[in-house]
Amino acid sequence: MLSRKRVPELMDDPKLDAELHHHALEGLEKLNELSASASIIWSYIRLLSPRSSGQQKGKVRVLDLAAGGGDVTIAIAKLAAREQFPLEIVGADISETAMQFAQSKVSESALQIKFLQLDALNDSIDEDFDAVICSLFTHHLDPPEVVALLKKMKGAARQLVIVNDLVRNEMSYALVWLATRVFSKSPVVHFDGPVSVRASYTFDEMEKMALEAGLDGCRVSFLPPCRQLLVWKSSQYLSP
Repeated sequence: MLSRKRVPELMDDPKLDAELHHHALEGLEKLNELSASASIIWSYIRLLSPRSSGQQKGKVRVLDLAAGGGDVTIAIAKLAAREQFPLEIVGADISETAMQFAQSKVSESALQIKFLQLDALNDSIDEDFDAVICSLFTHHLDPPEVVALLKKMKGAARQLVIVNDLVRNEMSYALVWLATRVFSKSPVVHFDGPVSVRASYTFDEMEKMALEAGLDGCRVSFLPPCRQLLVWKSSQYLSP
């Protein structure tokens, strides 16, 4: 079994050159496309029940925490628009550079998406959402921080919590090392990809942290070739 080892990733450095950061975000977008992350998450969101009362009547509200360059947020919004699904989605990330990059991509389209700067661990979530999701973030955290994050996500989600991240094993490490070099020219992605696998969690570790956070009844499943998906549904969620 590949042991867990967490070291600082280049993209986490607030002093990282903006152009290098943008190039890396573009590389991550390609890798997320290859993993079909947005489509998989959307398959759960599209079953959520719109609100029947309140200010956002008739809309499903989703928060994408640690959204990075916003590619998953935007892809989900496009899928909703294609199906004429009443979605309001907010992307949030601690990085001002990433949020500016995400907003510039939205400005090129007719999509209505809100992006805001937010520290997922230390800032409060002042609004409630039907679903709270995050992708490629928990491997940046140590177990107590993951538990705190999952508790916060559950507290802000009326119906659904989804976590999409890498899974730690030898095969995942080899595939990510190869994919980062084949599908991206970014040296940041080349470094951060394999490092991310070493810092990620096994299925059992993820499930244990979720249960500690109070996500009883959650399910952790394998997303080939090298990711895992944690899903928690409340009693208000419409089962497939």
